[in-house]
Amino acid sequence: MKGAMDVKLVICTVIFAYCLAHGFARCSKYGQRSPKACGRTLTAYRGEVKSPGYPHAYPPAVRDVDRVCTWIIAVPEGRGVKITLPRYNLNYDSKEDQYDELQIFSDGACNDKVSSYIGNDTETTVINVPTNMACVRFVRRASENIGHNGFTLSYEVISATGECGANQTVLLVTSDEGYIYSPGYPSSSYPQGLDCTWLIQTDPEQIITVTFLDFQLSYTTSCDYATDFVQIGNNNDTYDFKYCASNKPERFESSGNQVWLSFQTGRWTNKGFWLKYQTLGRPLAADPMNSGLSRSGGAAGTDNGLTGEAPSDAGKRTSSTGEQPKSRASKLQSPFLALSLMLFTLCFQYVYL
Repeated sequence: MKGAMDVKLVICTVIFAYCLAHGFARCSKYGQRSPKACGRTLTAYRGEVKSPGYPHAYPPAVRDVDRVCTWIIAVPEGRGVKITLPRYNLNYDSKEDQYDELQIFSDGACNDKVSSYIGNDTETTVINVPTNMACVRFVRRASENIGHNGFTLSYEVISATGECGANQTVLLVTSDEGYIYSPGYPSSSYPQGLDCTWLIQTDPEQIITVTFLDFQLSYTTSCDYATDFVQIGNNNDTYDFKYCASNKPERFESSGNQVWLSFQTGRWTNKGFWLKYQTLGRPLAADPMNSGLSRSGGAAGTDNGLTGEAPSDAGKRTSSTGEQPKSRASKLQSPFLALSLMLFTLCFQYVYL
């Protein structure tokens, strides 16, 4: 009897040691569960997106199979999304055409691709999305390489407007940073017969920079005869520059605390333009959501209802699974203890019963 119990005890010890060495997932039914879905919808004004397992190598649930993870950033109308990608390290094998890919889209349906990234890079990249919906998609194409740890990126919401100050009115923009785009951009062409005016204004001790991110107006041989054009300057009496066709303007820097922008169209149409403005002269406000947009006849008017209040989940740090970050120890402790207790109970019954 004692010899039989000794044999059972040896068998139980070997099984327990194997599970410790190779992970309890292989020794229980829990290892057969499908991996938790990655990706979610984000509505906070700021947040983070990380590939599964980051900053460590891909976990087995992602490493060994093809996966697509999708995050949708959805914010209120009148906002744009600024995405900062500090680094990425994605698997890339040009010989076998097996590579991981990070894709950024400017819509919630993940159709209008803004940019995509493969391989690796340690330099910070900024991706600007003019609309209030953005899609981040991570495409994992399985291969034997397990040494890559994916990506991390952060996003923040900033002011954006495609409204047109028409009919002798001016659309006043007072946020420290934001986007302005032509009506219809980027999903459709701008209408005919537009006469839009924007006034970007900041504090007296500051100046304003304007950078055109996209510029596609109707073709013309000379701006002197153009019916579709953009003018920019320090005042609206005499604009400093006039731009037309598809020649992207150079960066403009104001001499004071105002920038006037005019957009006029004739009987032709095209995609339009998209620009980013930013104030300089002192540190930017801690919260770029305190912005104002108003219609007036050349001066500030009534508020358009943008309060800058964040949804209730603003400020939460999001992970690839949509859960609040936890320490690695807390993630492992409960399953480890539960499985250890289960295995110990089975061994006890096997040996002594």
